[in-house]
Amino acid sequence: MIVASKILPDEKHLLNLVALGDVHAFSAIYHHYNRSIYPFVLKIAKSEALAEEIIQEVFISVWLNRAQMTQVENFRAYIYTIATNKTLNYFKKAVAETRRILQVSATSAKVSNVTEEEIFAKESESLVQAAVESLPEQRKKIYKLSRHEGLTHEQIAEKLNISKNTVKNQLVEALKFIRHYLNRNNEIPLAITFMIMKSLK
Repeated sequence: MIVASKILPDEKHLLNLVALGDVHAFSAIYHHYNRSIYPFVLKIAKSEALAEEIIQEVFISVWLNRAQMTQVENFRAYIYTIATNKTLNYFKKAVAETRRILQVSATSAKVSNVTEEEIFAKESESLVQAAVESLPEQRKKIYKLSRHEGLTHEQIAEKLNISKNTVKNQLVEALKFIRHYLNRNNEIPLAITFMIMKSLK
């Protein structure tokens, strides 16, 4: 359910100014709605860091589409819709990203002939492993139990005596870190980078 949020005084006027590129009007909109959208996103994302990242994307989207603000009749509903879509899309991309990482790892293990493609795949796999080894100890343990040993969230939670939400949150953070780790590496071929992790948008 959407958290109640009072409409700003002169909100329609502020949105018209935002449409014209007024940074001060945008700041007023941001500070007003950020307070109510953040707990809404946090409830879904279960991670403060992830919620903050999604909130930034929400308001970046508002700014990039500011020319449309004059046509928005219900801004509160508009921005909550963006927040919901951004949050759900993040998890969909995280799942797709995990599948791509596993596919690259499986492919590199099966190919016997030393080809250029195999070399690239092995380089990418090594980077993934390096990223995993750089994770905090508990997060690394949870990631390996899930990806290497195939345990379910429930099994991991029971094994480590933690909650299922903690397991889920730690896996999301692990995948986020791996994506950023690969993004920062300038030596991996571009084609392999896209195969391992699909950047947002």
